[in-house]
Amino acid sequence: MSGELIRAVAIIIIAAVLVTALRNRLGEYSLLIVLATVCIVLISALGNLFNTIGKLEDLFTQSTNVGVYFITALKALGISYITTFAADSCRDFGLSALAQTTEITGKIAIFVLSLPLVTSILQAALKFVGL
Repeated sequence: MSGELIRAVAIIIIAAVLVTALRNRLGEYSLLIVLATVCIVLISALGNLFNTIGKLEDLFTQSTNVGVYFITALKALGISYITTFAADSCRDFGLSALAQTTEITGKIAIFVLSLPLVTSILQAALKFVGL
């Protein structure tokens, strides 16, 4: 994993130098370099992440209801990462209204995702209390 991290950081640094060098003369290529770098690094990182998540998911699904909570937590984490990435990209382009809309949409998505968990916890608490 550390070798892949070093490779990703090296790619990012090379892209940053290229973007800085090309920004004044060929600004449109700078954006393409940034987008290509983001895609390459994220695809590489996600490949490793999916393998690890698959192993963890197998472990958690073997243990009763814990698998449901784990999958929900992973979905919430994914929503937060995607939302942050999209909002930061909007801010980089000077579109703060779209960034805020993206963040609100992500928060709503996480809230909706968590409603079944909150409901089951409340039902368990009510059974425990005897109501």
